[in-house]
Amino acid sequence: MMYNCSFIKYLWKDLDKKRQLRTLEKQIVLPFPPAIGQEIGENEWFSGKIERVVWDNTRQFFTVKVSDIIPKEGISAELLLDVALKQGWEAQDKN
Repeated sequence: MMYNCSFIKYLWKDLDKKRQLRTLEKQIVLPFPPAIGQEIGENEWFSGKIERVVWDNTRQFFTVKVSDIIPKEGISAELLLDVALKQGWEAQDKN
């Protein structure tokens, strides 16, 4: 059995995590159900540690929340966004 998964990661504008820059998403199919604590990789893409897993029984897929991206001193959120996109994450539209 294969499991459709939507991996979600938040990119914050600043260290205090009060202002979110973007939500990043990656659709992937796994041969096993995802579990908290796992980390998944595919080519250049890397999920980060899984923090929360929710099964949507109606639509038959897992929503998988992984560790956030938080800028560090000297590394802007915009630069981190560019790196994440190059690694295979997709940025959801801003609301």
